[in-house]
Amino acid sequence: MSVLMDIGELRARASDDGHLPGGGRPAAATLTLGAAGDGLPTAAELAALLTRVPVAGVRLAEAADLTALPDRAVVRTVALIRECASIGVRVTWSLVLGAHQLGLVPRLDHLPAPEAVTVLGDGSASPDEWRSTGSFGLLYFRRGPGFLSVVDRRSGSAGRAVLDDPVTVDVFTWCLGGRARADLTGEQRRAAERLVDAGLLLCLGEHCVTLPVHMRSWPLGAALLGGTLASAGKKPEEGS
Repeated sequence: MSVLMDIGELRARASDDGHLPGGGRPAAATLTLGAAGDGLPTAAELAALLTRVPVAGVRLAEAADLTALPDRAVVRTVALIRECASIGVRVTWSLVLGAHQLGLVPRLDHLPAPEAVTVLGDGSASPDEWRSTGSFGLLYFRRGPGFLSVVDRRSGSAGRAVLDDPVTVDVFTWCLGGRARADLTGEQRRAAERLVDAGLLLCLGEHCVTLPVHMRSWPLGAALLGGTLASAGKKPEEGS
């Protein structure tokens, strides 16, 4: 039987150094996140919590419904899914979108594939069509001293870009957890537009989220499922 854990329990265990009464094993539990919105942890908080308290996986209990959820909730959900891929935690989620939103799939399918994709008015689409089901490391970045190195393999061949403009780096970093356009200055908005044009930032309405996965380490000879780092051995690379 799978053991479920909610975000409140995860926070409590993290504050107590992962101690479990009765010899429980947090690494065997699946973290289940409920309704999208303000109740969800930020991507940064989730990464920090799971560093202290490992889990078997993360499950989003409700579908990411792009037709109904407010934009701020969608970008926060995208950030959480991307962060799970970044830290090598398996994530289970599902997607609902309208036929007019199918153009968003090529912007998202470097992320772990959803369990199910429902296209309203058009039935279901196969998650197998997501590029991450057949290829790992489609879009990721590494940090360097004062710059970010981005690798984009979504078109088939590897494209590399170095972001070293301080304003662009700031916008890229700030939007990792999702950010409202209103938070950005004029210069930062122009940088955000360039990142959108490059396919590195997704803007929905007045909210934006960074798309590349933070490649902290590279898996060694393990099966890669749904675009996530395998839970088996990881080989650290230079930088982070």
